[in-house]
Amino acid sequence: MKKKYVHWLKVSVVVFGWSLTPVIGDYLIDKDHQLSAYQLSFFRYLIAAVALYVILRFQTNIKNTDIISSLRNKWKAYILISIPSALMPVLLFLAVRTTTGSSASFLLNSNIILIPIIAFIIIREKIRKSYIVALSISLIGLFFVIFDENLLNLGNLSLGAITGNLLAFGSGFCWALYTVFLKKFFSEDNPLLVTFLSLLMGSIYLVFFAFLVPPTEMSINWLGIILIIVLAVISTTLAYSYWLDILSYLTTTQTGIIQALVPLFSVIWSVSFLGDRVSYFFGIGAVLIVTSIVIVERRKSVEEKKSD
Repeated sequence: MKKKYVHWLKVSVVVFGWSLTPVIGDYLIDKDHQLSAYQLSFFRYLIAAVALYVILRFQTNIKNTDIISSLRNKWKAYILISIPSALMPVLLFLAVRTTTGSSASFLLNSNIILIPIIAFIIIREKIRKSYIVALSISLIGLFFVIFDENLLNLGNLSLGAITGNLLAFGSGFCWALYTVFLKKFFSEDNPLLVTFLSLLMGSIYLVFFAFLVPPTEMSINWLGIILIIVLAVISTTLAYSYWLDILSYLTTTQTGIIQALVPLFSVIWSVSFLGDRVSYFFGIGAVLIVTSIVIVERRKSVEEKKSD
């Protein structure tokens, strides 16, 4: 019984943490103008890397020599995965300046649909017919979410919102690329260790843009500091750690449902706390994207049962 409660606690942290990410970014960057997208990405990754280092050293008994050895042996691969890792939050937080946290979350989580395509290109994984069906459905859904209310007013197209949505989609692409690179180069490595090094290297890249490229001013208050810590510790360190843990015993259908819940909760937070509106076109697109996620994950579940 205790294990069941622990399991649901981990799932709740993952959904809660990831669904908050675009909403916190929307508030700090667009609504309250406390930080730039680069600064928020930098603080998120640096604090998360420090917290993850503590977990590695004191809960998994990873030594400093193990960390150095992993980096020395696969430094080229670490550079390769840390680039999309660093770009992912930057594109997401740049997106929320001109689009809503709800739209950004749905477009970010479209990575589940992109992973089979990128995996086919990079590691030659076979694409099933069900993936093609799911991709077709998701493309229609993405079209509705990206263009949203502009579909009713194509004569006065708002390029700002569309650009923001495309940036959020680019963030999802970076997440998918990062996932495939992990599978290609680090399938036998400790996932927490790899995540730590990719976050640390990402923060090193981001420090230049955060403080040496305008705008460099920050007007952060105590609420902003608390939200950054929540974003770094709960939405990044704990959420990623718990996600890697529950992946070891959940079915792919269950993991797909969890990821589908993330953007749905982002909508709830955005509407409740930021006053965002949800249009009919967005609703249709959201349903189609969630449907495509379920199709992909159900197919994976069938393939797993056949291989057992």
